Amino acid sequence: MANTTPTTPNTTDSGHPGNSMTHTGVDAHEGSTVTSNAGEHTHLHFDDGYKLHFAEIASLFEDIQADIRIITDRADTLTKGLYKRDADTIAPNAGNIAAQAAFEANLNAAGVLDQLNAELARPTNFADTTSENYATVQGGGTSGSMVGNDQYQRPAAYAGASTVIVDNGDGTTTAQRTNDVTLAQLEAAGLATTGSASGNVKYGNQGKIRNRPIQQALMDIIISAANATSVDALITSGGQLAARDGGVDGRTRTGSNRHDNGYGADLVLYKDGFQGRELSSRNADDLAIMVAFMKAAKAAGATAIGQGNNYMGDTGIHVDIALVGQSSGNLTKISSSTFWGGKSAKRALAPAYLKDIMVA
Repeated sequence: MANTTPTTPNTTDSGHPGNSMTHTGVDAHEGSTVTSNAGEHTHLHFDDGYKLHFAEIASLFEDIQADIRIITDRADTLTKGLYKRDADTIAPNAGNIAAQAAFEANLNAAGVLDQLNAELARPTNFADTTSENYATVQGGGTSGSMVGNDQYQRPAAYAGASTVIVDNGDGTTTAQRTNDVTLAQLEAAGLATTGSASGNVKYGNQGKIRNRPIQQALMDIIISAANATSVDALITSGGQLAARDGGVDGRTRTGSNRHDNGYGADLVLYKDGFQGRELSSRNADDLAIMVAFMKAAKAAGATAIGQGNNYMGDTGIHVDIALVGQSSGNLTKISSSTFWGGKSAKRALAPAYLKDIMVA
């Protein structure tokens, strides 16, 4: 009996590799279905393939056994691997129960629970350490929903992040992140508060849902602030049809009712004319001008302003007189908030300088 050199093809029936054996004459090998044939025939031996797979299975069982030993070792000794909860050691008396309830109420009021739930629903990709991803994390972009999206900027000077040099009053200075700086600190930094534009204001909301004009009183406020700071302002989102007047969400109205009947506007600023770039509060020099504009808008009659901490990408500014519209009976259900910031537009996320402007 003569055999050819064995090969190890992948068989389609079993998925196991086998040895292809060619025999001459009567086959004496075990497992053969041919008992008498003068010719040659070929069949497969699976011994090697099965041995290979059984070796892999054995290795997996060894790993499982090792894990079980670790688990049982920890279980045998109470000091190993066991986590002791506060609930196991703190008495459930009235005082402790009240303290816990107050703690949870504070977390909820601060929005922390909402932010944690948002992160659990859409986890942030912290494995991506590029500066581009870091910017989306701190700015509430596409990376995730972490608490830092709305509340925190990148660290001072991280990847060239702009800062404001703050005088500490003791001969030293600190590089402060733009969203953390107060109005007094920003004004003391000596940055220019005006641009070189002509104070023009125009609409750029054509083709958008909020494509209606704004109230003339609001337009006058924006023009006044633009002239006071020598910037041009582009209104990117104007008035919308109120729901009570037949406005349909997603078609003729969207989001906040502060824009109803033109009592609110979103805008961006240009310090070198419309041919230049939009100002951004992430840039200290731009921020000084934007803050001066918002301060002038408040002085001219704006009742609410939203900006900063990645609200509308840190380039957009919301200005409205919605409280005036409500007092005159033209609007209803307007929030009493007069300032806000962050991607989720919350009062608690407004930057320090905006709080200072609106509560002055």
